[in-house]
Amino acid sequence: MLEDQTDQLKPLPAVLGKILALDPRRVEFRIRGFDLAEKSHEERLESIGKTFLRGYNLVLSARSLAEFERAMAQEPALLRGFFVEGGAMGSALVDSIPFRRPMLGKFRARFEERYPLLVHAGTGLAMSKLSWREKAIVGALDPFYRWLAYDGMGYHNVYFQQEKTLNSPKRKLAGYASRAYDQGVGRGIWFVSGADIGKAAALANSMTADRRADLWSGIGLASCYAGPADENIFMDGYRRAGPNGEWFAQGIAFACSARIADQSMPKTISEAINMLWGMEPEALAALVEELRLHVAAGTRSDRPRYEAWRQAVADAFVESVTERTRGDGKGIFFAQEGEQEPVSQANGESNGAVEKTRSS
Repeated sequence: MLEDQTDQLKPLPAVLGKILALDPRRVEFRIRGFDLAEKSHEERLESIGKTFLRGYNLVLSARSLAEFERAMAQEPALLRGFFVEGGAMGSALVDSIPFRRPMLGKFRARFEERYPLLVHAGTGLAMSKLSWREKAIVGALDPFYRWLAYDGMGYHNVYFQQEKTLNSPKRKLAGYASRAYDQGVGRGIWFVSGADIGKAAALANSMTADRRADLWSGIGLASCYAGPADENIFMDGYRRAGPNGEWFAQGIAFACSARIADQSMPKTISEAINMLWGMEPEALAALVEELRLHVAAGTRSDRPRYEAWRQAVADAFVESVTERTRGDGKGIFFAQEGEQEPVSQANGESNGAVEKTRSS
């Protein structure tokens, strides 16, 4: 790709770049103290973390976005989104340094069409360390997707401060930011549990009931986009999510849309999506985008449009389950943990816990 003035970046001074650079060993399980996992799971999750840090470290020294993009193209397709996420974190951090030309706006313009979720979530990892820059960082983001910065903050805090984040009172944030934060906490839970759906479920379900819908949404997104996962994990996760199964499915749908957009859908994930959602990933991604456009064009309300989008996708899953469930309420969508009756009745009613999260 040809470079022009808008493509140019100003690298940090070498000394400052070395100070801010992060050692790839920081993401190794033995360093982080994450639960021991199956070797293949551990390797996948560590490779994601190292790819993220390569993107972060490069944006500190890159002279142009084209240089960054060329390096990204050398990464396996499955990992490029995480490289971009790291670059977004680095861009937000660089913008906090006095007398620097803004970088985040350029970075967004280059990558957010292909990686909207990852670009916006990546900024939140910087925001978790730069709380005094919260307004500036959020203000530089797309108004629709800006809540993902708080998602990124929650993910960062679980990943790098596991004990403090999971065993202490929830970080206080105003309004919907608090819920978006928990969606990121859910993503982090997938990593610290070593991609073990049983361990992830135990952590999520140990939290207070009012947090679980958002936690399960994050687990769903991470299990699908980060993996490794298959149809057994998706169906087991749906069962363990209990009354929050639709939110687990919603997170999976968002990750599916992201994988279709960046053309990196693994075969096992494709089959698992078809099993859970009853449609091919391409069709699900098209539905997610259709609902986003519908919400974005709708009448403004007190509820963030991002949340209205999530709700619309969750509702679509409930409708899908209703259509695919036999008259006896059984079939592939067996009763979930903690339920006394099938998750979706013919009249489409949900249980009280889900209704509570919808009204919040």
